[in-house]
Amino acid sequence: MGGDYWFSYVYKSQTAERMRAAEQERLAAEVRSAYRQQQRAARLRRHQVKLTASKPAELAEVASWASSPTEVIEWIGEDLNWPPTDDQMAALLAKQRSGQCSAWSARVSNRLVGFGALNVRHGGKVAELSHLLVKRHRHAVAIAVEVVRQLAALAFADPQMEVLRLQVYAHDTLRNRAYEQAGFRAAILNSRAARVGTDTWDRVEMFLERPSVQRLL
Repeated sequence: MGGDYWFSYVYKSQTAERMRAAEQERLAAEVRSAYRQQQRAARLRRHQVKLTASKPAELAEVASWASSPTEVIEWIGEDLNWPPTDDQMAALLAKQRSGQCSAWSARVSNRLVGFGALNVRHGGKVAELSHLLVKRHRHAVAIAVEVVRQLAALAFADPQMEVLRLQVYAHDTLRNRAYEQAGFRAAILNSRAARVGTDTWDRVEMFLERPSVQRLL
């Protein structure tokens, strides 16, 4: 009897200790999360991102940031000539002029730091976010997140817009992090969706539904 009581006492004590430790870890995780959010907000205050409609000269500058054929494929999503030519970059602007997409340049303190595009589909209810590229910078992810958030806000400014979608290569760490932090969620993995030389790349489809609260910025 005494042994059973002692075992029960020890078991309950250990369980209570584990519960206290788990609660402390949960609280610590919340503190770390809040701290990361504060740090991110501080970084963005130092890097106020402003989107404007892209101009040909800006797109040519953005294209110069891609330093390899692989980066061009990750950005454009197709195998362009290397290095990219003005005519190929102008094709994006031609789509913008025809209304097929809207191309946006991102600036911080009047310096060009990024680019992205929105393609409206299905009668204005779906938009595809594409061609995200951010200049190399130690705060590139934070800037990319803000570019994505602002592009999403532009899309959802249309009351008919229901969902944003995008495709990103699974190995593309910076873009994946930016999309996830901006609220996109992976839904479909297309294995070996692209062949690049002798390699095959997996492609992830991600989605962001219209938020219940309109204010995204």
